[in-house]
Amino acid sequence: MVYDLIIIGAGPAGITAAIYAARRKINFLMLSLDVGGQMSWSSDVENYPGIQDIPGIELTKKFIAQMNEYKIKWKQEEVKSLEKKGKICIVKTSKGKYESKAVIIASGKSPRKLNVPGENKFLGKGVSYCATCDAPLQKNKIAAVVGSGNSGLDASLFLSHYAKKVYLMDLLPSIVGEPYLKEKVLKNKKITFIGNAKIKEILGNQFVKSLKFEKQGKMEELKLDSIFIEIGLLSKCDFTKVKKNKWGEIMIFRSTISHEENMTNVPGIFAAGDCTDIPAKQIVVATGEGAKAVLAALDYIHKWK
Repeated sequence: MVYDLIIIGAGPAGITAAIYAARRKINFLMLSLDVGGQMSWSSDVENYPGIQDIPGIELTKKFIAQMNEYKIKWKQEEVKSLEKKGKICIVKTSKGKYESKAVIIASGKSPRKLNVPGENKFLGKGVSYCATCDAPLQKNKIAAVVGSGNSGLDASLFLSHYAKKVYLMDLLPSIVGEPYLKEKVLKNKKITFIGNAKIKEILGNQFVKSLKFEKQGKMEELKLDSIFIEIGLLSKCDFTKVKKNKWGEIMIFRSTISHEENMTNVPGIFAAGDCTDIPAKQIVVATGEGAKAVLAALDYIHKWK
């Protein structure tokens, strides 16, 4: 079978593209390991139009409800490769091979790692990349958040509802997130900022017990129960060789020609959301990009012979 469209990813961009595709009643396939992507990790979403102050997981449920309304099904498969042979796009996953006239890559991003001893060993045993998922487990415990960008500030504030103490740590001397979040963090008595901190090792027995870091040439050890790593994200698009920028983000067209909007350098392969070189990484931006990409893909499919 040759599908009209394959959508890789089920975050805000992928789900939006799938809703548009379902409304057009084309033959399409959605591939993803999960639904919601980074949206489901967010503690509070306060800037999504029409929905005021909603936890990311609840907003994800609303997206899923709309998917269910259109009877959109997805296959839980990891994409291993994407290539184009002639006019056909070939997607290989961990379970099979699929062909289509067009593809939308909406695979989002994955957490950047510290790459220090103990990080992999204690994953799920005190080391986490998702405060929304694991903060409720930190009741009356001591937690550290590494990274003081917006995601780190957001994680610190969310953790403060559960943990008795939160250390916010960064390699830089001062907090780098947006002013309104920084102000909230500095006013929160449960949160202490430690700047100039270079993480060296995560220690423990069965679970995390402490964190070693270097500060101004001196080694220090911090006793704690958990570490939340918030030092940025990497585009999840290693499976494709389409043109990317120096950060590994897929480069897309911004064109006045409708069928070229959001297209990669390979005709018929489109991309949307955080895996692309669009600067703003926001849920509302991803949904808009998903809509643009699928409309361009539909135009391309209509002209496909």
